[in-house]
Amino acid sequence: MGLIAVDLMGGSIGVESNLTACAEFAGAERLVLVGLQSAIQGTVNAQILEAKGAQFHYVNDFLTGSESLSEVLKNRPNSSMAVCTKLLANNEVQAVVSSGDTKALLGLARFHVGTLPGLQRPAITKSFQGNTGQFYMLDLGANVNCGENVLGQFAKLGTALAYLEGDFSSIKSVRVALLNIGTESGKGTELLNSVASTLSADTRLDFVGFVEPTELFSGSADVIVCDGFTGNIMLKTLEGVATHIRQRLRRLAQDNHELAAFGRELDPERYNGALMAGLNGIVVKSHGSTGTLGFLSALNQANEYLDSGLTKVLADNL
Repeated sequence: MGLIAVDLMGGSIGVESNLTACAEFAGAERLVLVGLQSAIQGTVNAQILEAKGAQFHYVNDFLTGSESLSEVLKNRPNSSMAVCTKLLANNEVQAVVSSGDTKALLGLARFHVGTLPGLQRPAITKSFQGNTGQFYMLDLGANVNCGENVLGQFAKLGTALAYLEGDFSSIKSVRVALLNIGTESGKGTELLNSVASTLSADTRLDFVGFVEPTELFSGSADVIVCDGFTGNIMLKTLEGVATHIRQRLRRLAQDNHELAAFGRELDPERYNGALMAGLNGIVVKSHGSTGTLGFLSALNQANEYLDSGLTKVLADNL
């Protein structure tokens, strides 16, 4: 049970929404809240959090998302996001949650915290509920362009994650697939086919071949690997479709409690939060436009990863 640093200044909804989520978090006494004193101190939720034992770490700078990565790393050392990653690097906290800019969070985390031994790049990953159980998908936006070696490492990283949280007889029984436009050998890019050949020859993995987007939830794989460009488009498409269906259901379900309940289950905010897997510490990226429920979901996710001893398990199984 470690401490969680929270970047209150990230996202487009505002500090108060993030503070509300923190006040509703069951382990508020383990939160280290980082942000501008003028935006936090004196608010009702800040008073509630102080009474619950939360710590406050005030800064005088925050990132808007328009900054270049070089500016973030060289000229903004005291931003709320930078302070959060420094706290993690210094072992003053054991996890970070932020809804700030992805590239900035990834860059600061890599700079201050570093990656697990032998891993070239971290990846953004989430678990999804499929027809027969959970599956993991990575990368969902951290790395737009990925070479063969990086995609191969993502396969191992995803396998370790799935093994940690799933019910598998061995790490070798975790099924890994590559996301592609078809399942036949030779489909897609030369890169994907080269990666498929490499993964097929790796005796430490159960590589089951290519999977199409239409089969994501079929249960054909436990880990689905792709580059960050493809993964981010896929993720946002899923979120958009879920929101569209939920809005249609809301209109249809005015007098139908079962339909209304199903619509609530489709709310993307209930599943908000994605792990920046492969870092030498726990960093959870919350969606920039999420509200109170979504930010609370990200906090709960970070807490679950802390309880599982995620970082050590990943390091031992990569």
